[in-house]
Amino acid sequence: MGENPTVNSRPAGRINSVDTVKGVAIVLMVFGHTAQGGLHRHLWDAQPGMVRGLYFAESFIYSFHMAAFFFVSGLFIAGSVARRGAPGFTLEKIRTLLYPYILWGVAFALLNPLTARFRMSAQAFSWRSFFWDLSSGNSSWFLITLFVCQLLALVLLLVRLPYWLQMAVALAGCFFVPASDVAVLFQPFLYLPFVIAGSWFSGSRMQMLERLPGRYAWIGFVLLLALQLAMINAWGQVTRWNKVPIGLAGTLMLLLMSQAIRGSATDNALRWYGEGSLAVFVLSPFFQGVGREFVTRVLHTSNPWAYLGFTTIFAATIPAALWFAQDRLHIGWLFRWPAPKKHNVVVEAQSATR
Repeated sequence: MGENPTVNSRPAGRINSVDTVKGVAIVLMVFGHTAQGGLHRHLWDAQPGMVRGLYFAESFIYSFHMAAFFFVSGLFIAGSVARRGAPGFTLEKIRTLLYPYILWGVAFALLNPLTARFRMSAQAFSWRSFFWDLSSGNSSWFLITLFVCQLLALVLLLVRLPYWLQMAVALAGCFFVPASDVAVLFQPFLYLPFVIAGSWFSGSRMQMLERLPGRYAWIGFVLLLALQLAMINAWGQVTRWNKVPIGLAGTLMLLLMSQAIRGSATDNALRWYGEGSLAVFVLSPFFQGVGREFVTRVLHTSNPWAYLGFTTIFAATIPAALWFAQDRLHIGWLFRWPAPKKHNVVVEAQSATR
């Protein structure tokens, strides 16, 4: 593997199914944001069936896709803490989660005058609003929520609570921490149960899952997919009261799917997106805007299949390609705080979501 592995290196212990799950989740995220943009712009109001279908798809996607990210982030916490110690673990999360959160919060604010006219709503820039949004987590909730979740899981690990008690604490936070417009005071408690569940499941159990025969994985995936669709059809969008069981069922569905398609071209493509998921998360809003403008202004169409298909693929593929080209283009600083070369084990950036 060499002394200074790059992001293109695949360590022997890397678990392919984790990247596949992340790949599905990040592509669905881009699709969901693209669909929301079209719905908010009333592009398909003349097609009520399409509108209903997209709202159902949104409820289905959001029932599990973020849960899956938090679950896989918990898989390697114990091992990472054992290797680095608590201080080293915390510093790594500052490099790979808190740093890009702050960097891209600043970038979005500075680019606001250029991007405002391409968005549905925008407000005039003010330093007060900027600092409030950044400190509260309201500017982009995911990275700061994941950072806080990782630190909370670290605390529960350090006090040596048994897993069942860790989950009891996490569920208590999920159910009873008051709702708040300040994301950092509320969102981490909604997703901590998934991190704890991933920590219990652990990387070793993931490796066991990878030995599951494909036919059994297909059966399990189809059954869970049917269950997930039925639950969303019956109950609509998830709430804090049913988020955990539905999110865990959806995450297991993705894990089984990753085994069912293992080794296929689809699996390889999804793993590629999964490895570059951090870049897709932070960069896709820009490329989504470019893709949307291309479809509507150059192709002069709002056809939902062209709009959703092209924009989703474009907004997911270009950022992922930039992730894999980061060493050659010297843009790694866009995604994590540069570490001294002798400590730069970048393969850990599988990642920013670990």
